Formats: sequence, C-alpha cells, structure tokens
Amino acid sequence: MIDNFINKGIVNTFKLITGKSTYEEIISESNGPGGGTIFFIFPEDEPNNEDIDTMIDYFISTEEYEKCASLTKLKK
Repeated sequence: MIDNFINKGIVNTFKLITGKSTYEEIISESNGPGGGTIFFIFPEDEPNNEDIDTMIDYFISTEEYEKCASLTKLKK
C-alpha cells in the first residue's frame, strides 16, 4: 500500500511539473480534494534539484526512462 502512495505522489508531481496535467485535472482524476490526491512535492512549491533527483531515481527503478529524460531537462 505504501508503494502505491509513493507511486501516485511521484506520478502526480511529475504530471504537474512537466505540464502534462493541471492541478485541477489531477484533483478531478482523484475524486476531489482529500479523495486520494497525493503529491511528492506540494503543488505550490517549485521542485529543487534534490527533489528532481529523487524522482529520477524512482523512475529509474520503474524503468520509465522517458520520464527521467523529461525531469533531467527541468534541473537547474
């Protein structure tokens, strides 16, 4: 169950920071606020390189290399 929360939080944050989904779209897919909406980084916060590296490491472990490439481009 914990792995599902981690996955959902990182995927939601990935969608938000890469512009693949808006905050509103993510909320609606999760049945509204408090209905399972999880983020790795608060939506109002801008991710730092350490946050992005953590996400890249996660996507390496799940062999989602396209997401790693997208995140690498976001690093400062």
